Amino acid sequence: MSTWTSNLLLALGLALGQPMTAGAEQPLPKAVVLRADDITVQGPAGYCPDPATLRQTDGAAAILLGRCTDQADAMPAVISITFGRPGSAAAMAPGGAEMAAFFASEAGRKSLSRRGRASDVAVTSARSVGDLFLFRVADRAEGVYWRGMTAMNGRTVSVKVSGPDLEEDQSRDLVEDTAKALRRANR
Repeated sequence: MSTWTSNLLLALGLALGQPMTAGAEQPLPKAVVLRADDITVQGPAGYCPDPATLRQTDGAAAILLGRCTDQADAMPAVISITFGRPGSAAAMAPGGAEMAAFFASEAGRKSLSRRGRASDVAVTSARSVGDLFLFRVADRAEGVYWRGMTAMNGRTVSVKVSGPDLEEDQSRDLVEDTAKALRRANR
């Protein structure tokens, strides 16, 4: 299947609130274990990782989560999780104030931009919630979404939530709930 076709099926699945894997008649797995990296990916209630979306490069990993089944009570949403390389958690050591300053800078906004242009992005809210750095991003290419970053097992973990019908508080809560689910799965 071509990348274009896969992306189209993913977009249609999101619009219809279906699981993400093309032709998914089976529910998505509750968890995915990345054995080489000693990481377990598990979402909050109603959301499951889609193994078909897993990408791993040089010790870093990224995966998408969606509703476990088309019958799930969860709101249609895509949860994008990125695990940095081992040791990457050191970047979070300075804390929320310095992270907020970085993501407000040109380099930080460029790193968040879908098109790689700092001018496309504004961080409109940033705060720490326990060990989660939570921020709201407005991107001309993607719209407004919530992202959270935390350190786990020596890695930086980024959680991004987007969905067509999510209210702002639902999106923010889903970032927090995903971070909690990942922590429980990786104790």
